[in-house]
Amino acid sequence: MNFSNFFNFFKSKKEHNNNFKSNENQEIRTKLHYELTETTSINDVINFIDKNKAKLGFELNAKATENEIANFEKNKIHLPDDLKIFYSFSNGLETDEDLFRIIPLEEITKNGDDEYLINPTSFHIAEYLIYCEMWTIDIDLENRNNYRIYNKSEEIVILTNSFAEFLVRFINGGIYDGLYKWQVEIRKDKNTE
Repeated sequence: MNFSNFFNFFKSKKEHNNNFKSNENQEIRTKLHYELTETTSINDVINFIDKNKAKLGFELNAKATENEIANFEKNKIHLPDDLKIFYSFSNGLETDEDLFRIIPLEEITKNGDDEYLINPTSFHIAEYLIYCEMWTIDIDLENRNNYRIYNKSEEIVILTNSFAEFLVRFINGGIYDGLYKWQVEIRKDKNTE
């Protein structure tokens, strides 16, 4: 079987499995919808994830230790408080949907820099389908709690300055009805200004 045939075979199997899983995941998300408010904190979202991880199809990694966080900050950049809180809860996570992941700290450090990063203070925080798509955080050196999460597939689209909101968008809609739809809405708003 040549690569093309293998790819088409794998793609058709994956599409069949994803259609089943996506419908199943969307039904679960409808039942587990998380209402994002102005006062939603990262702790609120973490509690929701912890309580509903099996239903959401989330596999949590072990908590990052204080040493792992300190090593990351020594070798990369100081993390915003909400990311420290999240990584202290789970050093990344994986989902059933399209291999979407929040990337573990050690892997972020090993990945280094690439052409998708807009600044030396940027690093990829999430990815899916083994780095076919990435979401990146850019941290202000003057104030580590001032950051933005963006996606740079065709153009740079700034999504949010809240990791809690990013997680809620994924929880409620997954990749396509959550993160991509959000990106399209932001792009449309930007183009109508």
